[in-house]
Amino acid sequence: MPVARTPDGLRALSKDRAISSASVERYLQGKFGENLEPARRAMQKLARSMPPSEIAARAYHLYEKLRPKIPAGVKGWGAAGEFDLDHIEALAEQ
Repeated sequence: MPVARTPDGLRALSKDRAISSASVERYLQGKFGENLEPARRAMQKLARSMPPSEIAARAYHLYEKLRPKIPAGVKGWGAAGEFDLDHIEALAEQ
């Protein structure tokens, strides 16, 4: 993922422009709604459960385990799925 160093820290890029943290927060709030804070806490717990080098080495494997399950017959990146917080908690405790 391309990033840029800004006065506010590292920011992801979209079409060579830094994405504002406020727009990311709005996007996440729209997707997770009232479940945003529990999801954030679970992901932070998982991130703290291993050193950054291990996260980097296991990134795609973790993505495969964490990506939401999509109902049968539904296709595409925009398909709504179920994000299992209990599963994330279990991964953090391994």
